[in-house]
Amino acid sequence: MDFPVKEDEIARFDKLYHKLIKTNLGSGPIWPKELKSLTTTDISVLNIAATNPSIIIREIALSLNIPNSTLTSSINRLEKTGIAGRIISPRDRRSFSLVLTDKGKVFQKMHIDFEKAFFEMILQRLPSGKERTALMDLMETIADPDLAKENGGASHDETL
Repeated sequence: MDFPVKEDEIARFDKLYHKLIKTNLGSGPIWPKELKSLTTTDISVLNIAATNPSIIIREIALSLNIPNSTLTSSINRLEKTGIAGRIISPRDRRSFSLVLTDKGKVFQKMHIDFEKAFFEMILQRLPSGKERTALMDLMETIADPDLAKENGGASHDETL
């Protein structure tokens, strides 16, 4: 089911999105300088490897919905910088897993600490638990299109 979007809604969303980025990126926690050389794909690969130690490399590509070539480039960068390494998978000896080095574990902790501080800053701007829940419910619907279909595009107005 498609939900038609009006031009004025797109314009308002565009304005709010850019205001959100401009307002929060300049006033929030500072992205660690050590992580600035990593791409968003690199950070995602690092996070998946950290949270799923036995994951096979091809499963990372499936999880991120990226081509194998993109994943290979990312893993090559992570290996070159000493953040991660390939090992023969203990789960499937015909495949490789990705493991974090000690440096990779430090980088992952920096990434998690930054995200926690950033998310906390955003959520603190909403004074009530009810507003925070409404925001997260809406984000969940956006992140999971199947959920939106199940709800028939139901509005979350009742939570505000």
